[in-house]
Amino acid sequence: MISKKLIITLIFLLALTSCSKESTVEPNEDISNSKFIVFSDADYPSIPNNDIPSSDQRFVGGANANDSNNGLENSPWATFDKALQELSASSTWYCLNLASDLTVESFIDTKFYGSGPGTSSQFAIIRSAPSLSTPATLTLNARVEIDGQQNWLWYGFNMAGTEGINLGEDTPTNHHTIRRVTGNMTGTGGDNHGFFQALNYNANYLGIFNCNFTGPGVDGVHGNTASVIVFGTTHLRIENNVFTNAPRPFYFKHSNQSIKAAADVHIRYNYQPETSKGESCFIAGRAEDGTFEIVDNIFESTVEISNGGGGEQPEGHFISHNTFLSDLNLMNGNDPVINATLENNVIMGDLELLRYSSNINTNTSNHELITGNIYYQSNVYTLSDWQHNSVPSGQDVNSIAGTPQFLGGSPSTPEYYKLDINSLGKWQASDGEDIGARVDKVGNKNE
Repeated sequence: MISKKLIITLIFLLALTSCSKESTVEPNEDISNSKFIVFSDADYPSIPNNDIPSSDQRFVGGANANDSNNGLENSPWATFDKALQELSASSTWYCLNLASDLTVESFIDTKFYGSGPGTSSQFAIIRSAPSLSTPATLTLNARVEIDGQQNWLWYGFNMAGTEGINLGEDTPTNHHTIRRVTGNMTGTGGDNHGFFQALNYNANYLGIFNCNFTGPGVDGVHGNTASVIVFGTTHLRIENNVFTNAPRPFYFKHSNQSIKAAADVHIRYNYQPETSKGESCFIAGRAEDGTFEIVDNIFESTVEISNGGGGEQPEGHFISHNTFLSDLNLMNGNDPVINATLENNVIMGDLELLRYSSNINTNTSNHELITGNIYYQSNVYTLSDWQHNSVPSGQDVNSIAGTPQFLGGSPSTPEYYKLDINSLGKWQASDGEDIGARVDKVGNKNE
C-alpha cells in the first residue's frame, strides 16, 4: 500500500519536472518571436532580414528631432553625437536608425560614452531607417572616433564630407562590420585619412563588404589619403568593394606582428577603377603561419606590397587570380617582401621583385600573364630571360609573355576584363581557369 507521504512526494516531483520543461521552452519561444539576433559563423554578420522589435530601436534625425527627446520614432534625437552617446551606454536597445540626412561639424569620441550593447550573438546596428526611399547621408566634416565599442554593424547609408570614422584610435574596438555604405569624400585629405580607419592594432575582426568609396582625387590631396586604411589588423575581410579616386584607394599600413598571432586576412573580389592618374594601392602584412590572401581583385593602378613604413617584414602573401592593369611591385628596402606566392595573375605592367636591392628573392611566381618586364635587383629581364636566369631557379616556367585580350563592353566594370575566347591566358591558369580575376565574383554584389 502506497503511503500518503510517498504520494505527496510523487506529485511534487511531477510538478517540478513540468515546471522545468516549461522553463526550457518559454525562453526559446520568446527569443524567436520577439527578439532579433544576428548570428554569424565568421565574426562578420550579414544584413539582418528580420524585423527588429520597436523596443530595441532608436532614431536620430527627421521630424521633431531634438536631443532632449527619448529617441523613439516619434521623438528622435537631433544629432549623431547624442545618438552615439545613448547607443554606447545602452544595454536595452541596439539598433540606431538614421531617419534623415545628418551632418557632424564637431569632433566626436565615444571612449567617454560607455561600452555599448554589442555582443557576438547580437551586434549593435547603425543603419539608414528602412522607411526612407533614399538612404540617409551622414556628412562628416569632423572626425568621429569609435573607441571601446565591440560588435557593431554599419550598413545601408551614404557618407559625405571631408572626414571619416576612426575605429580603435585609443582603446580596443573589435568586430566592426561595414556593409553597403557608399561614400564620396571631399577636401584635401590628410595623413592616415579615410572613410573608415582601423587604427593602432585596436580594430581586429574588421569586415568591409559591398561598399563603394570615391575619394577626393589626387591633385592637392595628401598622399596618405585612402578610401579605407588599416593598421596591422590580423583578422580582416575586405570583399566586393569598389575603391577609387584617392592617392591610396586601399591602404594596409604596418604589418601585423607575431605577438598579434597568425593572420586571417582576406582581400578579395574588389575593384579599383583608376579615376585619377597617380592612384596606387598599398598592402603590407605578415601571414605568421596564417592566411594573408589577395585574390580575385582588379586593380587599374599600381599595387605595392611593402612593409608599410612600420619596420615589420612583409611575409607569406598569397597573391592569386588578380588582374593588375599596371605594375605589381614587391618592394625591398631593409625589410624586403619574403615568401610570397604569386600565381595566375594578369600583370599588364612590370613585375618588380626586390628591385634596386641586393636582397635574395624568396618569393615564387608561376602561371602569370605578363605584358611588361621583370625587374630583379639591378637587372631587367624579359620573361624568357627570367625563366632561364631566375632566382630561385624554376620561376615562371608556365608563365606567358604578351597582352591579354579582354571581352570589352561597358567600360569601368569588372565584366569588361573577362578574357576573350581567343586571348592569351584563356583556360591557362594552374587550376584550368582563366589567368586573372574571375570577374563574375568581382565588384559590388547583391547581398
